[in-house]
Amino acid sequence: MSTTLVSIAGAGALAGALLLVAPAAHAAPPTKEECVDAHGKGQDYREAGKLVEASKAFQVCGDLACPDLVRNDCSRFADEIERLQPTVTFAARDGAQRDLIETAVFVDGALVTSRLGDGTAHEIDPGHHTVRFVHAGQDSIVEVVVNEGEKGRAIVGTFMGPTAPGASPAAAPSTPEAKRPAAPLIVVGLGAAAAAAGGVLLGVGFAKLPSVCSLSTHECAAPPKDPVFDTASNAVTLVNVGAVVGGVGVLAVAGSLIGYFVQPRRPAQATAALAPRLVPWVGARGTGLTVAGSF
Repeated sequence: MSTTLVSIAGAGALAGALLLVAPAAHAAPPTKEECVDAHGKGQDYREAGKLVEASKAFQVCGDLACPDLVRNDCSRFADEIERLQPTVTFAARDGAQRDLIETAVFVDGALVTSRLGDGTAHEIDPGHHTVRFVHAGQDSIVEVVVNEGEKGRAIVGTFMGPTAPGASPAAAPSTPEAKRPAAPLIVVGLGAAAAAAGGVLLGVGFAKLPSVCSLSTHECAAPPKDPVFDTASNAVTLVNVGAVVGGVGVLAVAGSLIGYFVQPRRPAQATAALAPRLVPWVGARGTGLTVAGSF
């Protein structure tokens, strides 16, 4: 009976030894069809700005089992992606700038890491992302725009400490909304009105011009002192006035729009102080209103 037990134990040890020396199983190399498919998908991902997925696809078709033409393409594409691929690091800190290691990080709703502290750089697609840090049941949201080729950008979530019992949390100082002064937009409206009025005058002038008269030659096919000359003169005056008024209006619109967009934004209070306003005045020769403001 004891001999049988020894034999069984010896067989178990032998099996265990075989398991230890047996080589680890490897994934099967990609087929030719899988290589070609990954080659196409990788380029599609790259065009769509999904560099992380593109890198994975080019790693597949860069396998030695793939045809030389496909493998060479994918190796070159993978090098290009490596240069363009941005990476980011994450950190979470409290109000005293102490690191909060037990913090989970989600990027665009997907969990990236459940704990910080190793300083690992993570690959990320270029573009806008919403990063959510979760620590002790609290959230800290950070909106970021990551550029191609940006390496090791640090994204930090900040958590403020709890307030003392019975004390209400201090309201964060509000940053006044920055706006551009609206005065140029008023000029845009006046310029548009002038341009419209000029167009009307041009239309009326051309309509009143007698058919026997030519605006280009300033001549009329009529006998001297014919009333048609007076009509033509009035029509030409309307055309000239309309051209001037309309041209001034167009220039005012263009100049004011350019001035509006190139001027820096100012806090709302400063913008209100610079806004145009009517100011009454009294002088020796009478009274009136004037427009005051900054343009």
